[in-house]
Amino acid sequence: MLLLLLSCERTADPCTGMCQAAAALYGGCLTSWNADWEAANYADEDDFLDACATWAWEMRQLEVDAHETGATEQMCVERSAAFSAEDATCDSYTTLDWNTPDWEPGP
Repeated sequence: MLLLLLSCERTADPCTGMCQAAAALYGGCLTSWNADWEAANYADEDDFLDACATWAWEMRQLEVDAHETGATEQMCVERSAAFSAEDATCDSYTTLDWNTPDWEPGP
């Protein structure tokens, strides 16, 4: 039975962790700026998390089209580490270009 449970266990989606780390960092920034999620065009933190999950889904679709494998997961792992780092600042979040995948050259 234990073997069956272990074989069914899924690895956590690194983008879910990245979205949670982004929400924690950005939410803290909003607080320090005396702003709320609505000021950032989200109804609340859950809306932000939903938008982030949608971003991850879209990146995975673009990744398939670009014949990239694992690029989105790698991006999420790296961004999660950056957002969760002890020295993370609001710039760690706000300076990212969320519209250009890391596997594509920027403007």
